[in-house]
Amino acid sequence: MRKPGIGGGRSARSRIRRGFVTLAAAAGAAAAAVCAAPAAGPADACADLTTLELIDLRIGSAERVAEAGLPAHCRVRGVIETEINFELLLPDDWNGRFLMGGGGGFVGSVQNQARSQLYAHGGSPLERGYATAGTDTGHTGNGGSAGWALDHPERQENFGHRAVHLTAETAKSIIAHHYARPSDYDYFVGCSRGGGQGMVESQRYPDDFDGIVAAAPAYDWTGITAGFLQNQQAIYPDGDLDAPVLTPAALELLGSSILAACDADDGVEDGMMTDPRRCGFDPAELPRCAGDRPADGCVTAAQLAAVRTVYDGPALNGERIYPGFNYGGEHDYGGWNWWVVAPAGGRSAQYGFGTELFKYFVFGDPDWDYTEYDFSTWKEDVAATAAILNAADTDLSRFRDGGGRIIYWTGWSDLALPPLGTIDYYERLEAGDPSARDYARLYMLPGVLHCAGGPGPDRVDWVEAIRAWVEDGQAPGRLLATKLGEDDAVTMTRPVCPYPQVAVYDGTGDPNDAASFACAVPPVE
Repeated sequence: MRKPGIGGGRSARSRIRRGFVTLAAAAGAAAAAVCAAPAAGPADACADLTTLELIDLRIGSAERVAEAGLPAHCRVRGVIETEINFELLLPDDWNGRFLMGGGGGFVGSVQNQARSQLYAHGGSPLERGYATAGTDTGHTGNGGSAGWALDHPERQENFGHRAVHLTAETAKSIIAHHYARPSDYDYFVGCSRGGGQGMVESQRYPDDFDGIVAAAPAYDWTGITAGFLQNQQAIYPDGDLDAPVLTPAALELLGSSILAACDADDGVEDGMMTDPRRCGFDPAELPRCAGDRPADGCVTAAQLAAVRTVYDGPALNGERIYPGFNYGGEHDYGGWNWWVVAPAGGRSAQYGFGTELFKYFVFGDPDWDYTEYDFSTWKEDVAATAAILNAADTDLSRFRDGGGRIIYWTGWSDLALPPLGTIDYYERLEAGDPSARDYARLYMLPGVLHCAGGPGPDRVDWVEAIRAWVEDGQAPGRLLATKLGEDDAVTMTRPVCPYPQVAVYDGTGDPNDAASFACAVPPVE
């Protein structure tokens, strides 16, 4: 049983009061029956879960699995209501904790980001004994497509917030039955859409989880996709996806010029910037092409305008809708050349997510044309969608008062979701609640792309950081980030620091060793 008062954890009584078995009163009776009956073997206990009767739930399969490199566990698959599919993994050697993982994009398949060692560097959560679950959020399809949402408000609601909440409650009910007691602590970890799901949980369902890690969070879908569409209007103005204004040569020139101007500002030339906001480079300094004709080593007026659109962010009547992108990732593989400008033709990820959301959520029109949209009615157009999808509320008082803890993090070279958007939310959270750092921390990772990748160290044990905060009262401070090369060999370690601190180089040590850096607040310029 959880110990009340340690690290702000909720008591078992409060958990029962909020209804961790609300999906079925029968779960409590089933757990009692398990206690009274002779102990069953792991295989039998797993198979017995197919007979569990819960309201609005069908368990399709429950089988014991022994995957290579993973501990033996019971894998439960089922459907909540009519089409919210989920998977729950129950390790034989359970540590008493539940950890749910988020999904990416428009999801559409059962995804569980908590299974990855990317967010639990040093050993996957299942290896550590966590019961863990994921969901498809109530529909099937490609994670980059949203046609399933057309004229289907229930699916939109499920994707927006209901599916994760119902999956969490379902998982807790099954856990209580399988182990004959409820979980001691409940956690959530996710990146991108998964990070946004974590923020939804902290705002809409603050009793679901004791600790949340929200990475590169997509928390303002309507603001983010407004930026995507304005970017695409500047890069593909006539809708011809085979003729982008920005070319690979222009991106290479832009990225190399920024690093040449600012890479060494933090004392280390390593292909990344500790805080890109401190870079004084101006794209207007780039060489201009003669006759305004595209060529290598220069930019045209249209290219410069497109670059400025990406950095400036979306605006309506001179008012910023959402932050733009900072410097970083312009010529990194997986940066601009995938998210902003499609590689070798085709549609970029920003084009895909932006047009899909507006076609199927906002307007309900598969033939909607982004090139003709002038944003004059944007606020009215997106109001209903924002109410379903967005998680921009900075009032976390219910989550805070229940003892919840949340860690936000984003890579500084993320070109999927503006890093400045994560900072903007966190700064508004702090402005509205002077006690915010008692339950919320932000980390910005230099040189890291969307969720992972890039020249910067991207592996941090976020799962242990949130666990220690919730259970032991150890608020996260300096954490270790690791970069892996071939065969998972460590090539670099760096500290990552709670915002607004940054990692400051000592000027003499090995720049690939975290010991050569200290966390400090940078001086005001």
